[in-house]
Amino acid sequence: MHQPDYSISTPENVDLHLEIAGLGNRLLAQLIDGLILLCVIIVIVLVGVVAAIGVSAAGMDSKTRSILLAVIAMVAVLTIFVIQNGYFLIFEGVWHGQTPGKKLAEIRVIEQNGQPIGWPAAIIRNLMRLIDSFMFLGILVLLLDKDERRLGDMAAGTIVIRERKTSLSTAQLKMVTAASIDTGLDVGRVTPAEYDLLVDFLRRRNSLARAHRPQVAMRMAEHFKEKLEGNGTAAPLIGASEGSDGPRKVVVVDNAEQYLESLYLTYQQRAAE
Repeated sequence: MHQPDYSISTPENVDLHLEIAGLGNRLLAQLIDGLILLCVIIVIVLVGVVAAIGVSAAGMDSKTRSILLAVIAMVAVLTIFVIQNGYFLIFEGVWHGQTPGKKLAEIRVIEQNGQPIGWPAAIIRNLMRLIDSFMFLGILVLLLDKDERRLGDMAAGTIVIRERKTSLSTAQLKMVTAASIDTGLDVGRVTPAEYDLLVDFLRRRNSLARAHRPQVAMRMAEHFKEKLEGNGTAAPLIGASEGSDGPRKVVVVDNAEQYLESLYLTYQQRAAE
């Protein structure tokens, strides 16, 4: 049986390995989301019943009563329909590939290139949900596919991965400098794969050779700085230098490890919200 691993080769020729979520974790997330939906539907039904009882007990003619009861029924049915069909789509679009169930199961939907899931992919994979649920077709396809994707994932170009949550002690983060949270960083652009690479460096930097460590830190900091702040709204120092392929932009980072630590703390704060 194959290992639940998904590899992505970055433009920097770095191979990132992500752990596929697997059927068990996905069923757990689905169970949690299903229970949440059931509770919401029960509340809507109860509200509708109470409203219907109130209308029936009110002193009004039978025609008006019938119209109001029909309106209550239609509103309840429409609300349930919207919630059932929009629950996964809205949460996955807003929460970058997670629903409450996926968050508790520590899994996330991402695009196959490692980028966070976008609205087009979220729409496509959730439009396919009805087909996947027919005769457990999605589960069958998931078991047969090497990357454990259902039909919705194949159509949207997505995979579901486990989120590896690695914590660092305060002492580790302050070994070089006292970093702080930088709310100006748009950490929503950082992919799960990039975050894993960032945490791996911060955890293992003391084991790197003294001459090699600053080079790795600077290369990573330049990558994140250009990705997160290279739109002109921040203040990166950008100059021109001659490369083998002509002029290119160079992002200069004053303190690479401090920047990486700030990025980590900011990402952690956003994940905790």
